[in-house]
Amino acid sequence: MPIIYAFFLLCIIGCAQSQPKSQSQAVQKPVQSEDNVFSFESMDCPKDYIRGMGMGENRQAALMQAVAEISSQVQHSMTVKQAAELLNTQGTNLQATKQMEESIMVVVCMSREDAAKPYLNQLSRINDSLNLAIQTEIAQKHPRAKREAARTAEDLRMRQITTVQILQGLGKDIELPSASTEAYEKMLRDYEEFSSNFKFIWEATSEEISQILVSKISSKYKIETGTCVQGLKLVPITTDISCEYGKLGPHCSYSPVLEGRSCENELYFVLKGSTVRTTIERSESEARRKLLIQIPNASFWDNWFEELDKYK
Repeated sequence: MPIIYAFFLLCIIGCAQSQPKSQSQAVQKPVQSEDNVFSFESMDCPKDYIRGMGMGENRQAALMQAVAEISSQVQHSMTVKQAAELLNTQGTNLQATKQMEESIMVVVCMSREDAAKPYLNQLSRINDSLNLAIQTEIAQKHPRAKREAARTAEDLRMRQITTVQILQGLGKDIELPSASTEAYEKMLRDYEEFSSNFKFIWEATSEEISQILVSKISSKYKIETGTCVQGLKLVPITTDISCEYGKLGPHCSYSPVLEGRSCENELYFVLKGSTVRTTIERSESEARRKLLIQIPNASFWDNWFEELDKYK
């Protein structure tokens, strides 16, 4: 009897072990391990490649962020405070993609050689443009053209320095051209000398109107009289007051015109203004007096000062 009972017990145990697992036990969802996430984020690019990683709600957004990270790495190699933009974005290669629940993560790689190509081409164009701007500044006599060329050269010089530093950060053995540096420093000395000697010269006349005009201009700019050697010569063209008599009394008017010329008498500009008028007064002397008071506050000064500011 004990033997039969033992056999029966073994059958029960065997049958229980052979029963199929429940559906919940059979379809367990695998869990993403931390090791897999870590291996993706630490994925390296080949030697001499720049790595960028990005995450976004879609593939394009993730790629844009990854390219921005590469641009940031390029920018960090610069010592001047300028924003560096990655020019050759087509040279980036998608290294890996990871789909997450609500976003996508990508790793892109870009060879330093591909990244450097557009900057090498850009540097060549910058060097040519900078050389032209330097030559223009030195040759120019017109103050506005000379100032514009100098400012263009300054901007190009900064772009030149920025581009060289980007290329150095990308592993290129390249330096600022010594000839360009010498020419640029020569231009700076020339422009500094020009600016320090440049003056506003008033071609003095004794009329009352002339004195009022130069007094107003002197309130904003340093004005000198005498011989014009280097600067802007200001010549009042109209200095006469016109008075008319009506049935109710006299009224006076003045139509302002001012020329700007080089010291060699080359005409740079002609400034005109709306006619300044008085109302009818009891006498001509009273009308003239009131006209002279109105001129410094007339509306034409805003336009005149806007033009003169270009020569400061």
